[in-house]
Amino acid sequence: MSRPVHSAHTGSFWQEGPLAGSLPIQAHLTPDKAIANSIRRHALDRSASSVTQVTADLVGLHNTSQSSPFLSVRARLPEFQRGDLEEVMWESWELARLRSMRLTMFIFPTGLLEIVAAATRHLTQGLSERWMRDSGLSKAEFERLADAVDEALSDGPRTVRDLRAVLAVPTPVDLPGVVARMCDAGRLVGGQPPRNWRSGVRQYHRWTDVLPDVDIHRWNPEAAVRELIARYIRSYGPVSIDDISWWAGLTKQRCRVALEGLDVEDVEVDGWKGPLFQMPDAVSTPVAEAFVNALPLLDPYVQGYRNRD
Repeated sequence: MSRPVHSAHTGSFWQEGPLAGSLPIQAHLTPDKAIANSIRRHALDRSASSVTQVTADLVGLHNTSQSSPFLSVRARLPEFQRGDLEEVMWESWELARLRSMRLTMFIFPTGLLEIVAAATRHLTQGLSERWMRDSGLSKAEFERLADAVDEALSDGPRTVRDLRAVLAVPTPVDLPGVVARMCDAGRLVGGQPPRNWRSGVRQYHRWTDVLPDVDIHRWNPEAAVRELIARYIRSYGPVSIDDISWWAGLTKQRCRVALEGLDVEDVEVDGWKGPLFQMPDAVSTPVAEAFVNALPLLDPYVQGYRNRD
């Protein structure tokens, strides 16, 4: 299995940022060793311990495709059954969906939701502002409709189609957009598809009904960005500033600032363009014999790097 080769870097990280020239090379790895380390952290050379642990170790599961989360977990848990993920998502609510990095839908452990939401709030707020300009709704009209949706869900979850019927919302009104904005703001959360598990049609719950202890406004955004990037480097390193910026959906400058507040190790990998970073406590993994993993197109390992050559 091949590890993405890091994209070429101009060296601007050293030339522009306040860290310029301040990080000596602290570790030297062969490509095989770097690949082995990231594969181990992604549980691709062994069985993971649980669905929730897989999701935490990968810093979220891609959920643009409805089947991808199931396939990603299945690749890491040989005895996995579809109901194992459904249980922790829609019964115990140990996992939940949220639009976040790159405005992509992910599934996260509830303990990570607050961090991710705060770190990427400016992205979802920008999306909401653009949607409001195009929706034909005034802010007051949006709030009235959102409050009506909230009230309609007080008796239990409903699909957008059910909400439109119950509230008699005219067809021209973008009710799916209203619901999506409420999800982005932490007022609603998408639940189980009512019919087919592969369907994009979902029942929506009030956030406070299923995630009462999760406050997505608790974290300071800059502290949340540092924590999110630290988790990414721990799970995906060695990584370049291009990788970090791509994965997080943040500007390179904001990623550089976050790196200043982190204890990271500068790594050199033969044939890979740097600078490259990993956490200083990264465990060195022996290089295993060749093996093959079947991963979905949107698996976090496939999507986790800027350059995937």
